[in-house]
Amino acid sequence: MKNGRNVVFLHNGTNDSISESVLKNEKFSLVNLSSVNEDAIKELIETKNIQTVFDGSLTTSDVLLAPLPGAKTLILGITSILDAMRKSTSPPSLVLISGEEIYGTNNRVETQPLEPTCFVGAAQMSVEAMVHSYAVSYRIPIVIGRLPRVLVDSQGELEMYRKNSKDFQNILSLSDAVQGLLSIEKLAHSQKPAEVFNISNSVELNASESRKSTMENSKILFSTSWKPSGLSTLSSESSEKNLEIPPVFLVFGANSELKKEFFELVKSAKFVAKDSNIIYLREASDKIVIEEINTVKPSHLVYIGEETESFEGDCFTLHTNMVTNLYFPWLLASLSEKNGLHFTHFGNTEISQETSAMAVKGYTGKMLEYFQNTLRLGTKIDESTLELMKAKKTGGLNNNF
Repeated sequence: MKNGRNVVFLHNGTNDSISESVLKNEKFSLVNLSSVNEDAIKELIETKNIQTVFDGSLTTSDVLLAPLPGAKTLILGITSILDAMRKSTSPPSLVLISGEEIYGTNNRVETQPLEPTCFVGAAQMSVEAMVHSYAVSYRIPIVIGRLPRVLVDSQGELEMYRKNSKDFQNILSLSDAVQGLLSIEKLAHSQKPAEVFNISNSVELNASESRKSTMENSKILFSTSWKPSGLSTLSSESSEKNLEIPPVFLVFGANSELKKEFFELVKSAKFVAKDSNIIYLREASDKIVIEEINTVKPSHLVYIGEETESFEGDCFTLHTNMVTNLYFPWLLASLSEKNGLHFTHFGNTEISQETSAMAVKGYTGKMLEYFQNTLRLGTKIDESTLELMKAKKTGGLNNNF
């Protein structure tokens, strides 16, 4: 932004914070959007005229998930981004931010065979392989920057890492890492598909000594004007004030006291909640629901069930009962799972034969148990409600409160 460029930041609803000065900059746009939502990303690329995509998913907490959910999130995410890019009318270039864990215990040179010894390194290698295949097959301009695992923003952080480190570590300032990524951006258009550059310090440090780095950086020094400025230029403490990124709720369901309570709770917490434009659920097609989600770009979907209607009657009443109490909650849970959103279902889902509505709701509750991103909260709203809903994942079957 200091260089006059606009930045669109995709945020997937996790409880992150971001610099206040960045968040309030007129050149900065924050969009609640998961990387697995290919259609919405393609639309964003085209409407915002995106020239370069910087993918930092390998630097997020997703790489610390268990292997199966981690691999699913990372591989599906980068594949969706790559497909959105190649299908765009004017495909942007990609800078993939990877890391040194990909090397394993070997000397960390770009031409070195990769032998990762942990899931983080394996994830980096898998994503890089996918990116490279798209660069070769579709000629998407791509470049890869591998960063050290330790990035610091102040002398205080540097001293903390040195004090607690017995082994030598390549420690790079955050500013140098950013400048390095910007310096290799234009190299995405080189003749070599998905060329790799180490963006690292020239020395490694432990608690008391320094030595020449084993993460070689001569390639980027030769190919660009970038060079590490050194850790001595770090400020004593980070002066940036961070603000928590608030969730955005898209709320479905008929008007009720429960819905009114929820909107009042969200307002008191100074979060954003938007009421769905879909009034009659029985008449809403899947396409309309998906289009509204892609337009609003929420981090959380919310469904507030109908608790006063028993739905006894003829086949038309049965149709409304199934749509309202079974199909629509299932649809929102499915879309949340597919698009990396969080879904909260408010409503009674205890198995009961007292009314037709209760019978359907009970089996809806059993179905929703199998969605990882779904939370069922019954019919009570209190101060703990939003804290539970802000969780990105709720642990599969342990999602009933």
